[in-house]
Amino acid sequence: MDGAALQREPGPPRRILVVDDEPLIRRLNTEVLVEAGYRVDTAEDGADAWDTLQLNSYDLLITDNEMPNVSGIDLLKKLRADRMDMPVIMATGTFPQEAFTQYPWLQPAATLLKPYTIEELLGTVKTVLREADSSVAGSLLFMDRDLKENKISQVAEPAGAPRQRPTNSSHRILVVDDDNDTRQLSVDVLAGSGYDVEAAKDGAAGWEALQDNDYDLVVTDNKMPRMTGIEMLEQLRSARMSLPVIMATRSLPVHEFARKPWLKPDAMLQRPFSNDDLLATVKKVLHGDDGNDDRKETLLPKHF
Repeated sequence: MDGAALQREPGPPRRILVVDDEPLIRRLNTEVLVEAGYRVDTAEDGADAWDTLQLNSYDLLITDNEMPNVSGIDLLKKLRADRMDMPVIMATGTFPQEAFTQYPWLQPAATLLKPYTIEELLGTVKTVLREADSSVAGSLLFMDRDLKENKISQVAEPAGAPRQRPTNSSHRILVVDDDNDTRQLSVDVLAGSGYDVEAAKDGAAGWEALQDNDYDLVVTDNKMPRMTGIEMLEQLRSARMSLPVIMATRSLPVHEFARKPWLKPDAMLQRPFSNDDLLATVKKVLHGDDGNDDRKETLLPKHF
């Protein structure tokens, strides 16, 4: 970084969390940002950052990627899973292109490749915060317009309240999968379409969740530790729980279902399948072809 003159941001200070396992880089970034008028906290790795994010609110996160305990990519996954609506700048020596290609929803607002200059850091921070402000302002503008046109009930919701998704929000889905990335992708896709989604890391955890909570649908893998998808289905049938199940797995246990047809799920998806396949199958199982809550048929998507 060079020693160019710093220009302070007008208005109240914005709060930034800087995450890097290298003390020197962490200190230099902090000094530059504080001198420019920002309030700055630091974390020495992703795990420390995640603990800090549970306790405080920030306007921006600047994080390295390759760190012990929790990497920058893993930290982004946690942010997305927890639906933290905060812009992120990834400042790293090696751009994780493969990870962002595989999981495009993790893409940060901006990326800085080390070594970068003071001007590059401050310019990127200013741009990302300005774009975040514009996004919020645009959302409020559309909301104000809808209120004036009576598209949002002014009795039920105060001005500035977030708009509610109209159809899917009443449906609660449990996603069960032992692969962290696959599980998170399913959660993100379904939550992004307005469903209320929870996740379990295997069949045993799924079964515990099913006993403690009410769901409208289960989307489950089959081959998992402690309890497979088939074994979880057996528990459901034994307990006479009448909720639909989609089995989404790489190797469909068709012989097992032929031998025990009462275990057959409402639909099956064979991996790999697209996000559209998942959403279409969920919609058909929950609503039927006519859009009503009608679960008469077993659906076998095109991959089966």
